[in-house]
Amino acid sequence: MLPAELLQQAFFLHALATEPARVLPPHKSLLAMLARAPSAPPPSTLHARVERVVHKAFWDEALQSLSSPSPAVQLPRLKLLYNDLHEALTPLFPPQHPILLTLAAPLSPTSSPLHSTLALLNEVLVALRQRCAPARDPDIDALLANLAPSSETTSVSEAPSENPLAALIVSTLRDLISLADVLKRDLTDTLLGAMSEAQLADVIRQQALTREREIVLDPSMWGSIDRLKDLWKSWLGSENIWTSRLLRALTSPTPVTCQPDDPHPNSLPPQLFFSRPDLLYIQNYLQALVIGASLNALVRLPAPTSPGPPHDFMSRVWTLLKAEIDRDEYHNAIDDKSSVDDATKLVNLADEVIRARMLFSASPISEQDERELRAAVERTLRLQDPVFALLQSRLIRAIDQQIIEYMGGVVYKEKNQVVRFPEIMRTGRGNVTLRDYGSGTGSGTPIKTIQPVIVVQGFEDKILIQAGGEVMEKLIAIALWFKNVWEDTTPS
Repeated sequence: MLPAELLQQAFFLHALATEPARVLPPHKSLLAMLARAPSAPPPSTLHARVERVVHKAFWDEALQSLSSPSPAVQLPRLKLLYNDLHEALTPLFPPQHPILLTLAAPLSPTSSPLHSTLALLNEVLVALRQRCAPARDPDIDALLANLAPSSETTSVSEAPSENPLAALIVSTLRDLISLADVLKRDLTDTLLGAMSEAQLADVIRQQALTREREIVLDPSMWGSIDRLKDLWKSWLGSENIWTSRLLRALTSPTPVTCQPDDPHPNSLPPQLFFSRPDLLYIQNYLQALVIGASLNALVRLPAPTSPGPPHDFMSRVWTLLKAEIDRDEYHNAIDDKSSVDDATKLVNLADEVIRARMLFSASPISEQDERELRAAVERTLRLQDPVFALLQSRLIRAIDQQIIEYMGGVVYKEKNQVVRFPEIMRTGRGNVTLRDYGSGTGSGTPIKTIQPVIVVQGFEDKILIQAGGEVMEKLIAIALWFKNVWEDTTPS
């Protein structure tokens, strides 16, 4: 299994790519979040000591090889050092820059390889000085000064057997590779600072996509695309559309899970591993929507346009349900084995039903009526209750058909109702074409601006309509992310 810290970082990157508003602190930009990312912890004393020993042995061996009087010994070792320097400098130069081409080319035969290397190092430093930040000029100037002819002739080696010119080249290469790491960090910070939020979002999405595939395909996780295809096919079963199969999993009373070799009855395929926390949230959210609609049907309140005082029943109920969802303490079903907390939630919901009935009842509520209402609330919230099952079926079917339409399917019609997902949503920030977001490749259109509207029989209350739009928004974002990251791993 991969280290927990690596998985946590990848999950955070996924959230930053797919739903940045949820993880960004208030009034902070993506750049601010990237800038405050913690650096790697310092290595332990033992690790640092071992690292110093290994590095010293590497450079001592290089110095010994370059101190040989024979070019036949010097040239092979210089070529290896050139390769290391090429790797260090590649992010700092364009691919066809003469410096990179020279470092990658075979070494020409010469009777004086060290002097040729000295000239090349001078060229590298001059080229770097043209591309580095002004604050780094003194570091490069110091290395250039060391390569000056007077320094070459007066260099003092650490041992009589060492060639002073070889020692100068080795120390310059060592310092140059270390400096390249610093310059790469400078370049990254400069590029990020010059980017717009949309450009940063694209960079983050690409990094999250790459990291997600690396982790899921790691041998300690699922290992191969062929295995992903097999598991996907097994999970899909008889369904033809994967989002329909996903919604069936989300209506189960068993929480969704996703782990390698997971025997759980409601386990998701590997392609949804990083979406699993969001899907569990959606699973609870859908359950809360049906509970709200079920209680609304039980209370039988007057329509909002009816004469009389306005009611806040659904607002109060949704506040209770949403608080439980956000704390991730809400359970998918309430049954005879419910915990004390579940029983408390049931009492609170029943209290709201009784309060609403008392406000709008023509006659006082007796104790017997109250007991019957509480029993009705408990009965209504069971998954087996016909009203609960009917409302859940209506909601899931409407969501399913809207997603199918958006992802390229056909509009769903039933009786006099048309469940339609419009091409253009007007959100108060200009027209946003929904299909512009589908590619996920550079549009920079945040999914937050796409607010689907879903109206289903039994869910007509404005609070439920808004909540339904929010859950649709999350499901569409997951479907789009899957399309961009994992579509090649599903059997055609």
